[in-house]
Amino acid sequence: MKQSLLKKILLYFSAVLLLFSLLMGIVFSLLFARHSQEIHQEEMQKRALALAAAIPAMEEATKILQAEDEAYTDTSSPTELLPGRGRGHHGRMMMHQGQGWCRRQYNEPNNNATAFFQQLNELGEGEVWLVSAGSRMIRSYGAENKDVLTDLSPEAEELIAEVLQGQAVHSRAFSPLLGTPSITVAAPIYQNGRISGAVLLHHSLKNMENSQWQGIRLLGISLLLALLLTAVLAAILARHFTRPLLKMQQTARAFASGDLTARTGIRQQDEIGQLAADLDTLGSELEQSRTERQDFLTAISHELRTPLTVLRGTLELLWQDLTSTPEQKSRCQEQAMSSLASLERLVGDLLELTRLQNPGFTLQKETLDVTEAFQDAVRQMQIMAAAKHIKIVTDFHQPQIIEGDYGRLRQLLVILLDNAIKFSPEETSITVAQEITPQGWQFSVTDQGCGIPLEELPHIFNKFRSSRGQANRQGTGLGLAIAQEIAQRHGLQLTCESKLGQGSKFIIIAE
Repeated sequence: MKQSLLKKILLYFSAVLLLFSLLMGIVFSLLFARHSQEIHQEEMQKRALALAAAIPAMEEATKILQAEDEAYTDTSSPTELLPGRGRGHHGRMMMHQGQGWCRRQYNEPNNNATAFFQQLNELGEGEVWLVSAGSRMIRSYGAENKDVLTDLSPEAEELIAEVLQGQAVHSRAFSPLLGTPSITVAAPIYQNGRISGAVLLHHSLKNMENSQWQGIRLLGISLLLALLLTAVLAAILARHFTRPLLKMQQTARAFASGDLTARTGIRQQDEIGQLAADLDTLGSELEQSRTERQDFLTAISHELRTPLTVLRGTLELLWQDLTSTPEQKSRCQEQAMSSLASLERLVGDLLELTRLQNPGFTLQKETLDVTEAFQDAVRQMQIMAAAKHIKIVTDFHQPQIIEGDYGRLRQLLVILLDNAIKFSPEETSITVAQEITPQGWQFSVTDQGCGIPLEELPHIFNKFRSSRGQANRQGTGLGLAIAQEIAQRHGLQLTCESKLGQGSKFIIIAE
């Protein structure tokens, strides 16, 4: 069981952590990618604006943009647009004008334009394109020194149109043209108060994706280490949790094997500690029940042995005809009948107590006035009290309606009155009184007898706990136990107050 629970706890911890890791990894990847792109885009925007602001002050840039404008407006006389470029280039540019975009790439050694665009790429930390406001020409540094006719996507056309209207914009529309996922940031170039062109700064997303993958990789390594650490902690916690459970299992097995003295010894302020405390309480109650059962068997054996011994001895005398006179024979017969009566009372009380303690035994409850049942019991015991010149005084104030068994409630008070009469001296009184308290009502039976020793009070309602004095020579020791069962069956509490030499007071309290 311990290993199974340990595996379950480890599995639960690992599953929760794995699920949490996956969710956190997905969320982190999305947020990290988005945040990285936003930061990178802002940086590119700053560089593009800075280039757009710096280009008008560059002599080479001014020549390029002016040459573009002149070439676009003067189509009859070709001119050299840039150092190192011939008329053929100009003618091709004019031929493709209006049919698409001419992307002119510079890669001539020792060429001012080539050096200029290389410088722009270094400053922009990406690929920089220059677009003139007066032509459909795109100029940049390229792998080859050539002109390429290019058809831009509608999104790219829209981006160029917006930037030439003075807006700083960004897009991914140039990714197909560049052949790789990229982001483009565009900024207008102002010269003499008007827009003379635009800067397009392209940056590949591969580097950004590499950074993202590095971040995800670090996250994965961290989560893996966290998973391993959690597994170790889970194992420690699982053993901590299962150790008291194992101790409780051992205690339960000890109970099953008959060792009711075993205890868990667990002291924890949680549910497991409460369960261990309940198990210890169960052990104590089982041990007490076993002790009471053993005491019961011992007591009943003694109670049965005494009258049986007398009865056997008497019958042997009669059987062997050892009685010499009719008076002796009559005395033996009287002793035999007395022993049989004692056995009958003992067996009857045992059956009565067993019946009341049986959960399946039901009382014949009805709505009744408990004072009537108690008055009936008082009338029944008046003759027994009169034989000892004892007066029973009642003090009932008002009817007390409850749901109960009339005969059993009367039996409850008869037992208490019988007990009081036995231990009360002659010429005394017994008071049966009703009291109304803020908590409810109660009845008490008070005598003026010898009282009960203080050490005996907690045990007087146990079976076979009775005085062995002359006043109770015919008692079975089951009367008060029966009275307690009747009270509990009616939801009442039966208690006793007594002082040695001053009498006793039995109280029936409505709970």
